[in-house]
Amino acid sequence: MKFNNQLVPLKAIALVWSMVHLLSYSEFAQASCGSSFCLVNTDWAVQGAWMDRGYRYDLRYETVRQDQLMRGPKKIDLTGFEARNAEQETDSRRWLFNLDHGINENWGVSAAIPFIDRRHQHAEAGLPVSWNFRQIGDARITARYQTGLQDTKDGGASVVGAHVGIKLATGKFDIANLTGTKAERSLQPGTGTNDLLASVYYRRVLADIATTWFVQANLEAPLHERDGFKPGRKVGVDLGIRTLWTSSLSPMLQLNFQHRASDSGIYAEPADSGGRSISISPGLSYKITPQTHAYGFVQVPVYQHVTGQQLSPKWAATVGIQSHF
Repeated sequence: MKFNNQLVPLKAIALVWSMVHLLSYSEFAQASCGSSFCLVNTDWAVQGAWMDRGYRYDLRYETVRQDQLMRGPKKIDLTGFEARNAEQETDSRRWLFNLDHGINENWGVSAAIPFIDRRHQHAEAGLPVSWNFRQIGDARITARYQTGLQDTKDGGASVVGAHVGIKLATGKFDIANLTGTKAERSLQPGTGTNDLLASVYYRRVLADIATTWFVQANLEAPLHERDGFKPGRKVGVDLGIRTLWTSSLSPMLQLNFQHRASDSGIYAEPADSGGRSISISPGLSYKITPQTHAYGFVQVPVYQHVTGQQLSPKWAATVGIQSHF
């Protein structure tokens, strides 16, 4: 890759921070009872593990169980009447398939489709009410541009880049249980809306060539309301580092921040949706062949603040495999 751009790393970091600062004026608010997923960043183009031309696929499995009731920043235990009419748990598993095409050293495109397996249960008048489904979720299509910055004196290298794309309304949003009762919209496999996807990132390869760190700011903003529901806008920031222990094994560590506005619309629950969280995510990547890597992360929230009363996860995990050809 050529490093002929005259920008300096501090300007790139300032660009990322400016985007975060601008977007953060949305209403403070996090996920409703059914919409939580592992927030760990596995975009290998951003992290520098994927820089070649050609095709790459990534198959990722996530699991997260929301069984911890929170009100604001505090965990709560309900009793009496409240306990007879409360959310109990949401168990979500997601398979995410992503196909990426590196057109050249600067441009790339990718498409992703999720398959969601979800079980949710809450109590109404002391009786359990549940939903179970396995469905295709909302697909995503994005374009990527990145360029190298001027070489630094210590022999390292830096890259700045951006993504822009759209989330398509391919997932169902009218799933009902055996009694014919539709699940709340935040629980559904799809939002019913098309959303704008955008991000900017800065990546730094240190002089030893074995260590890379990155920072990425992300935006997901719905473009319209659909059948009385509009999901809350999401803003996220990922800060991560990866290094080589051996020629095959790479430890990784990330700090993931998400800030989501409340949902809106007549079928939304604005008083009990949205919030913000900070999570720490250690992981490992193992090179199976020169073209194929397996990886895994465990994500633990270190700070959570929900709007109203919501179910939140104690931890989440993801494992996956990626290969280029």
